[in-house]
Amino acid sequence: MKGSRWWGVLIFLVLVFIDQLTKLLTVVYFGEDTYTKVELIPNLIWWCLSYNSGIAFSMLGGADGTVKIIVIAVTAVMMLALSVLYFRLDKRRAWLRNALVFIVAGGVGNLIDRIYYQIWIPSGYGVRDMVDLSVFGFGVCNFADFFIVGGAIALFFALFFFDKDALCPIGKKYKALAKEAQEETDKKKAEKQAKKHG
Repeated sequence: MKGSRWWGVLIFLVLVFIDQLTKLLTVVYFGEDTYTKVELIPNLIWWCLSYNSGIAFSMLGGADGTVKIIVIAVTAVMMLALSVLYFRLDKRRAWLRNALVFIVAGGVGNLIDRIYYQIWIPSGYGVRDMVDLSVFGFGVCNFADFFIVGGAIALFFALFFFDKDALCPIGKKYKALAKEAQEETDKKKAEKQAKKHG
């Protein structure tokens, strides 16, 4: 199963499970207490409970219900589009495919919270966050956020180094894929020219 598209589906399910489990454990531990913090790493990282009814960095937290419903719809469409892209990609494009798995898992993890807590209704609830990284300037995050960031970093490396369409492919595997892609492009151009002059 390793290397197959279904391996990515399994990773996706595990990541969403981890995200939802950590959120649940945080709510069970803190209850309704959104003020207490437990120091995990002295002066660096704290564990707490916080609700974000907006998007990244609490943007749109004060927006009306219609805007929040649009955010949910756009997020759902984006996650669906990235999922379709994942299944269409060549299995050899590992970095790009893994990046999509992490991004979609993170997006879906937070989407579950937005729908479950009906963030379009002003209730004070929203996406459950629990890792306070404010000392680094990031505020309070959750594992879904970490997955999205990790996926974005993997996507960067794929686009620049580890993919057939990378700007500067590194390693025999990706150089060979890039060469194959270029040969395929040249072949299509030649066929198009032949039809044009034929």
